[in-house]
Amino acid sequence: MTREEPAIQSFRDQIELWWGNLGDEARELYASQLTSLENDDFFQAFGELAVHEILRYHDIKVVDYPAKPGGWMTAAADDDENTFGLGVLAYLPEVQIRGSMSVYRHLVRELNQIHHHYYFSVYLKRWLPYDFDPRPIKRALEVWLDSLDDGSWHGKYAEYRDENIHLEFSILDKLNEDRRSLVRFRISPLRAPDVLDKIVECVDRMIGDEENTDGLADRPLVATVFSNEDWSLPEMFLQDFLYGKPDYNFNWTTHGGRSERLKAMTQQSSKYGVFSLERYSKLAAIVLADKEWERDKVVFSLRVLHNPWAKTPLPADYFADFAQYRTIDRDGETAFLAWQNQHRARFRLP
Repeated sequence: MTREEPAIQSFRDQIELWWGNLGDEARELYASQLTSLENDDFFQAFGELAVHEILRYHDIKVVDYPAKPGGWMTAAADDDENTFGLGVLAYLPEVQIRGSMSVYRHLVRELNQIHHHYYFSVYLKRWLPYDFDPRPIKRALEVWLDSLDDGSWHGKYAEYRDENIHLEFSILDKLNEDRRSLVRFRISPLRAPDVLDKIVECVDRMIGDEENTDGLADRPLVATVFSNEDWSLPEMFLQDFLYGKPDYNFNWTTHGGRSERLKAMTQQSSKYGVFSLERYSKLAAIVLADKEWERDKVVFSLRVLHNPWAKTPLPADYFADFAQYRTIDRDGETAFLAWQNQHRARFRLP
């Protein structure tokens, strides 16, 4: 990052500020990585630095820094003397080789500028290249919508396809007047199974590394996987993958009048979930973090997913400022799980 565009300069200044908040013993390690021209090295350092700053801003401090990139660090919440192990591994989505969700979002924003009276859906069947220009698609879609009105096109479906692009459109409803923001929903290639497998690969690497790290055996372990793009994982898909199928779902209302959606889980009946496997019993929680750009600022998301069957659980108040999916009650072997502070998943740093 040596160019002098304002956005890049702002980003570099932000990284330098975060780097200055590291302990003296960690700066040399991260400085060498942050100046690396290798994407994997740089983003691993950026992920660790960003998580360090996010937690520091929320009164979680690093007590001992990792000896190597991606190694375990020791952290503590506020002035609590009880520490926990924190690992951070960066994940660069393979989709970036083929295209990007941000490019797809740019296409949808462009299509929502169309002024017409048909609601429609957009189905992306092949990832868009980074140099994709959405304007020709927008013009073609406008022609198609007009042709529906003059009767030269019959049917509710259309396709745009060449050797690099494959999109399908479907008319959902006709409005009484023209308006913008006509994209009712969008569908992208299903990448959730591959992404979830990558998350487990990262977690497995961290757990394997913990076995060679002194002093972490009796502490809660938190494995953070930091993505370079929005995870875009459907919540039900993610929960089924990590926790397995619940015995039952139900709603309850707290004394304060807040309604919550709960899932009742037992380890035996949830045996196909990641957390129910014995080899993950030392893992207290998985943190999914990601970043995306809004103008020249980085916006982060962070969610904490607790393991209800961890041998050494992580106290809920350690991450009280974040969105957490955690056990809120127990009845024998049954754990009742629900979201806490779900609205606090997305934020900026000052």
